[in-house]
Amino acid sequence: RVCLPVISIHTDERNFARPTVFLPERWVRTDANTDRWVARDYKTEPEFVENDPAYVPPANPHNIFSFSDGARNCVGHRLALQESTIIFACLVRDLTVDLREGFIMQKRKKF
Repeated sequence: RVCLPVISIHTDERNFARPTVFLPERWVRTDANTDRWVARDYKTEPEFVENDPAYVPPANPHNIFSFSDGARNCVGHRLALQESTIIFACLVRDLTVDLREGFIMQKRKKF
């Protein structure tokens, strides 16, 4: 029998810098070229940057148990996934895309 103290793992400074603070920068960063959020890679980005106290190191996605697994997993796991799928579908359904005037669609080449 194995017991994992999830709260201890989620609030451990070795797993997450400033664990009690909400920091989405752990998981995403702003891309300089597109000015959009992109996922951070904990394997390639540095854990520490000199002279930058505001730097947040990337989080290892394997150190978080959002829904758990096994016999005692979150009972709302399937419900949360279904709700998020329905919300996404409603957003996409009502989405309208306008192209710039003079924009010409080009067929994409196959690889």
